[in-house]
Amino acid sequence: MFRILAADYSPAFVLTGCRPSQLAEFLERLWSAERLPAREAALGSVDSTLHREMARSTFVDQLVGHERRYTWHHLVYAYMLENTRMVDIFRRVVFEWVTGERLPIPSQATQRWLHATEQLFFAPPWPYSVRAVTSAVRPDHGAVRRNAYFRLLGMDLNHGLEDGGAYPFVKSDVANRDFASLFEALLVEVWRAYTNRLTSVAENLTDEEAIRNLVRRIREMLLSRRNGGMLSREEFDAVAMLSWFHLIVDSDNPVVNDLSAGAAGVADRLMRMGERVGLPAHARSDAYFQLAVPMSAVLLTFEGVANLDPKDLYEPGRLLTDQMLTIITQWSVATGRNIKDPTTRQPISSVLRQVAPSPVYAPPVGGNGGVTAGRLGSYVR
Repeated sequence: MFRILAADYSPAFVLTGCRPSQLAEFLERLWSAERLPAREAALGSVDSTLHREMARSTFVDQLVGHERRYTWHHLVYAYMLENTRMVDIFRRVVFEWVTGERLPIPSQATQRWLHATEQLFFAPPWPYSVRAVTSAVRPDHGAVRRNAYFRLLGMDLNHGLEDGGAYPFVKSDVANRDFASLFEALLVEVWRAYTNRLTSVAENLTDEEAIRNLVRRIREMLLSRRNGGMLSREEFDAVAMLSWFHLIVDSDNPVVNDLSAGAAGVADRLMRMGERVGLPAHARSDAYFQLAVPMSAVLLTFEGVANLDPKDLYEPGRLLTDQMLTIITQWSVATGRNIKDPTTRQPISSVLRQVAPSPVYAPPVGGNGGVTAGRLGSYVR
């Protein structure tokens, strides 16, 4: 979402020219602004005005402009980017710069970035902020994000604590644990349809009814977890954090240059930053970067559009075809399973039989029900 600000100013100004208070106020105003339809649809029957009024009503350090209607990325955007380990890497970058001199002396511009980053994302948010998702009830910011990923996407991150231990977080009894298997089945069907679209001699194996049913089940699954606007603040906060770090590695800016991490691509910049602080980025970070934005666009559309035309996913020039083709390739890289291999396809009836109905809340019998989080990273070797 910081790209919204960067489009009106510049990435360098946003990263190194703004006070933390200005950036915090921008996020409050972004939440309270009128939303685009894709974001509104996820609220269901919730009073949108009441939902927007959860942000602060008064501001003390505003940036000018930004009165347009907005949306922000889907939670899957933050999930994919956090699998690169960028949060842990930037936490260590900040730690090294503010506690010692093992890294090169930061320029004045980078010191402005340090101030903003530490205050915005590694300190408690301002009181009464819509981003205030931590408290005595849930004190760990990382655990809050993982809980949200698990509930909406049914997956944990591909890494735990920096020492290699498992990251402790609450694994809700009610979670979309079948999301990954359903979404992968959809990718297989879309690739099959894409490769069969020009078939004129052999049998056309496209199964639009399978695509339609998979999209419907994924949509129902996601909207069940968003009922009443649930998870929206957690999503907003996670996307804000990961979009800030994404903007940093997206170009050779003062922060990147001060770390001698200049490179041609985002994954290479992150890799060099990780090397500087002794915390390697994930080996398949490039695939996660390439998945983040297309998956966000696809899932927002699924949530916001009922009865989507299956052709919008596989015919060239249609609504989501380019995004789906990118996802198919990069999902194969991230998971190590070739979506384009026809032997990976299961009959749609078998896929849907294996998926439980969208879960609903029921009082727990005891503990957290013994739920174990799945994760996209668990597929990666």
